[in-house]
Amino acid sequence: KVFWWEELFNDDYLRTVPVPPMRWVREQCDFIEQRLGLAKGAAILDVGCGLGLHAIELTRRGYVVVGLDFSLSMLSRAADEAQNQGYKINFLHADMREMNFEGAFDAVLVWGTTLGYFDDEVNKTVIERVHRALKPGGLFLIDVVNRDYAVRTQPNLVWFQGDGCIVMEETSFNHINSRLVVKRNVILDDGRQKETQYSIRLYALHELGQVLHQRGFRVVEVSGRECMPGVFFGADSPKMMIVAERRVAPAQPAQPSTSAKGEGETSA
Repeated sequence: KVFWWEELFNDDYLRTVPVPPMRWVREQCDFIEQRLGLAKGAAILDVGCGLGLHAIELTRRGYVVVGLDFSLSMLSRAADEAQNQGYKINFLHADMREMNFEGAFDAVLVWGTTLGYFDDEVNKTVIERVHRALKPGGLFLIDVVNRDYAVRTQPNLVWFQGDGCIVMEETSFNHINSRLVVKRNVILDDGRQKETQYSIRLYALHELGQVLHQRGFRVVEVSGRECMPGVFFGADSPKMMIVAERRVAPAQPAQPSTSAKGEGETSA
């Protein structure tokens, strides 16, 4: 069986998504940098890095970034763009469900509703893989659509123009499995017409917070918009940007007092 994410993100798809202005990317990276608060030179894993815009900008700011994505079309463009700007970034072609890093990163970034493609159990497996990839005390920054905000505008129909194509997206929400269902019809200027249907699991904050807690994370902060860090207005916030910390295993009893909280930060 071929899944939608294995076919959707190809060259034709790239014609339908305008590259965001660099001003937006820089503003998002300001938010990412401020929320993570990492020292320059820290290692960041960007899961579902897409065109690599955030990976390149964070590299420019002095971090060591590894980009991971399943789409070869997107990765090749990301690598070309990094090379054009004179940056050497390790872009990996890999499936996030099969990531196999062990305590290698200071932070993991999952930006732009990359979490939620799979069913609930597999989404949890991805979070477990992220946990494993982080150093103890490492930070996980997730950016997803806020379910409680999105449901109010469903069902919905939008038309927009891409690069030599017209796109129609018809969206609806399945309240039983909490998935946003998207029927996508692309009419290309060469006469081809492509229809795709896909769905993404949308989470409410309490659900995603619970999943993170059960998989060894502590939620540190939730934001609903980049312009208001640390502020979340429930159903009035379009997004959920969650900072979660990989919990450090509790110290064994009868340890000397040097293992007190906070002292481990310098060795992370």
